[in-house]
Amino acid sequence: RRVRVPLVDFCERLATAFEGQMTSNALCFVADASCGLGSDTLLNVVKECDHGVATISNPAWMTCLSILLSKIDKTHTITVPQFERIIFSLCRLDAWRVRNSVGVSRTVLFSLPGQSCVPLLLPLIQKVFVHERHVFVYDGASYTVEMGLALRKKHGTSYRQQASSETWDAVSSSPSVITSTFPMTPLRHIRELPEKLANLDGERASIVEAWMASVDMFLDMKARERKNFYTPFVCRMGFLMKRSGIGNGYGGDLSEVALKNALEYITGSRSRALPEKVMERAVACLTERRTAYEDAVKECRLEYDEKILVEKCVFTHKSILIGEKTLLDTVKPQEDWSLKAAKKLKSCLCCIPGEGDEEDEDGSDNEDGGNEDGDKPESKKRGLDLSVPGAFATNNGGGRAKYVDGKTQFAFDPTMFNK
Repeated sequence: RRVRVPLVDFCERLATAFEGQMTSNALCFVADASCGLGSDTLLNVVKECDHGVATISNPAWMTCLSILLSKIDKTHTITVPQFERIIFSLCRLDAWRVRNSVGVSRTVLFSLPGQSCVPLLLPLIQKVFVHERHVFVYDGASYTVEMGLALRKKHGTSYRQQASSETWDAVSSSPSVITSTFPMTPLRHIRELPEKLANLDGERASIVEAWMASVDMFLDMKARERKNFYTPFVCRMGFLMKRSGIGNGYGGDLSEVALKNALEYITGSRSRALPEKVMERAVACLTERRTAYEDAVKECRLEYDEKILVEKCVFTHKSILIGEKTLLDTVKPQEDWSLKAAKKLKSCLCCIPGEGDEEDEDGSDNEDGGNEDGDKPESKKRGLDLSVPGAFATNNGGGRAKYVDGKTQFAFDPTMFNK
């Protein structure tokens, strides 16, 4: 039986009801930039390892919201705050629906429905569930195109749910072929992109644009990390698929370590070791998914010239790294992993301090791009008093001193100690 209710009013009342309830279950959201390969792999592995995580795959209502959000500038029927309330209420409702499937990990795992929906949904979901766990899983542009072509070859472009398999889990989720291969948010701010996309056929061009839109939103949110507190587990499929090592070349097999890191984050069990049987089931499932992926894309491999055309499209976005390079803050497979990448120092301790180092994040850059001190001498800009010997050594660029010159100042403040 189907019952129609007014969306905004119903979700507002539902949100109010859920706000008054306490829950001990954590939520984890997986955003995808790999034509569904990453999110489907992680969800299947989490299911098979059976460590107390309930899963909700590609909710169809999220796809509907994405379509409405893509038309928000034209319709003005639902405001952004109302969309936030809708997302909060329906996510909590889905989590309540699967509450009996939650076990020892006390976690409900959501996968956003395809890379086409990510640019529209991710900012709102992050804002609404800022303190929950977030995963961004991505693959290279060429690999993503191959996966998208495999999906279209298998399902076609007008995928329909078969009547013989109308189970709730099937009919309530959106097929990846629809939500991953058709862009919903054109990258209009990149002027050179349409010309480069015109060199590809329609299928490849649409997949490339959808992938770029997803990665573009990820980079935009990372750029505003201090305001939106977006610190996801950035998962690279090259590690899980045994394609890449750490760095720009091909290294050893890091798939099991990368998988363990991802499971530790999703299940919230980093501080305690995952049971051996859980890891055995997870590795076996990953092996099966890897084999299925290789079989699916073997007839959809891109030729060298096609890969060059894809890379030229991606290169129009100056912030996206291509080839074997990684996105910002990609988690490196290791036992002591971190959500934040360490800063790279280009100079050693025996060189001039700070020479070639990256600028401090707390630097005093002018946000307007102007130079208020453009007419001042360099020493004044850097706040140097040239009458003090060693001034250049004790103040590097107006920031904190890189080291202390014992001839000109104390290594500590003697006035801070009691006499």
